[in-house]
Parts: sequence; C-alpha cells; structure tokens
Amino acid sequence: MQQERLLSPKQLSEIVGLSPAQIRALMNTGKLEFVEISSKTKMLTMSGWERFQKNATKVKGAEGSAAN
Repeated sequence: MQQERLLSPKQLSEIVGLSPAQIRALMNTGKLEFVEISSKTKMLTMSGWERFQKNATKVKGAEGSAAN
C-alpha cells in the first residue's frame, strides 16, 4: 500500500494556486482537512484538497436542468 505524500500549506498553495494564508484559513474553518503532526505542524494531502473541491464546488442551474 502506497502512502500519500504530506504537504505543507505553502507546498499545497503552490500546487493549487492559492496563497498559504488562504490554505490556512480553509484549515482553520474546518473546510480543508489536515493531519496535525504537532500543535504547530499541520500537513495536508492532495486527496484532502480534492475532497474539499468536490464538496465546495457548486454548479449553477444543475438542479433545474434535469426537469427540462
């Protein structure tokens, strides 16, 4: 079984195009999951980012399109 690479908020921010502060804000509000290594060290995974994107993405008009 392959383990997923842990990323710092700065590393994830460089990959996804947000600032490290925006990543930390998502972590602080509980919207973005993380692994707490210590009280000062919190790490993230790409699968956690993908789950955040899936849950946070809204498609305008998707509810009414099935009725048409």
